[in-house]
Amino acid sequence: MGISKKTIGKFIGGKVAALFISSAAIAETVEITYEGLGTASTLDVKNGSYITTGLFEVTIDGNTTFAATNSNDRHYLSTWSATVNSYDDVQNGVGKFNNRSGDKTKYSQAGYLFTLLDFSETLSETAAKYNALFNYVIWDIMGSVPGLKDRADRRVVTSLKSEAKQHKNFDWSNTMRVYTSNEPRLASRELLASVPPPSATPTPSPLFLFGSMALGLFGIATRKRINAEYRYLKNILFKKAPYGAFFYQ
Repeated sequence: MGISKKTIGKFIGGKVAALFISSAAIAETVEITYEGLGTASTLDVKNGSYITTGLFEVTIDGNTTFAATNSNDRHYLSTWSATVNSYDDVQNGVGKFNNRSGDKTKYSQAGYLFTLLDFSETLSETAAKYNALFNYVIWDIMGSVPGLKDRADRRVVTSLKSEAKQHKNFDWSNTMRVYTSNEPRLASRELLASVPPPSATPTPSPLFLFGSMALGLFGIATRKRINAEYRYLKNILFKKAPYGAFFYQ
């Protein structure tokens, strides 16, 4: 008994569908290269040293951008391969810091803080300090970082961590991607970078947060310093925010 055209059609259709599904499930890979310090700055830590943190310039498949990295080795100067993971991927368990039940909330908290960074190409000293503290908190949430020496910096970090905890279910699918190393020599490396193209218009919640935090986080400062901080916060509300970065060495 021969095989009918209908049976052949079902067989071919099934194979095509299976191929499509398996292809869609294959994660995208990219090449990432460190390009420069960007607008990164330093924070003093308790052991008498410092960490370099802020906006680092990288290229992802040849496209210049800034990305947050947890790496503490010297291989950040090299080019390496990474898998691109979305919000849905992280919800399904991928990610270097997604090892236990509930760890995906770390990425949501980090994603929320990520949206509040100032990603202008040129930053004032104060602006760079804010970015440094925001990025420090991102990786304090994700893993571990050395303790900060400055008491005022520690107060800001505590406040930002408290704010982030209120957004443990934040959906960062439209703002961030997670770039996870697929090279054994860089097994602990992971980058956080923006979803292009960046939005040129700040969202209401960051505007409100920055306005309300100006006094809350720096209430113990002198009025002159508060005014300077406030002017900075006011200025950054109207700037582009394409990318963010973190690196500690």
